[in-house]
Amino acid sequence: MSDNDKNRKSRIEKTIKQKIASAQMRLNRLKTKEKSLSKSAETRLKIILGAEVAKAVGCKVEDVDKEFVLGILIHFQNVGAEDKARLKLKGRIFLESIVGRKK
Repeated sequence: MSDNDKNRKSRIEKTIKQKIASAQMRLNRLKTKEKSLSKSAETRLKIILGAEVAKAVGCKVEDVDKEFVLGILIHFQNVGAEDKARLKLKGRIFLESIVGRKK
């Protein structure tokens, strides 16, 4: 094999390795962007939940008695299927009554 052929083969291999590395970098950037978007969506849902809890309690978000709300949630954590269905229905009716709420 001549020196010319060796150089050409070396350049081709390097180019392929560079393309792989470049593709891997793009993939990593896209994964990071996806995680960021997922986290933003989750944060948005948490904010909305907090606002809806405040509306249910009848106060501003900053005035919600967190200990009380968490106590209620823990107290009703192990309710039976019938009670759970009844509570969900009440919650659904409340959410539907909120003016301007997006589903």
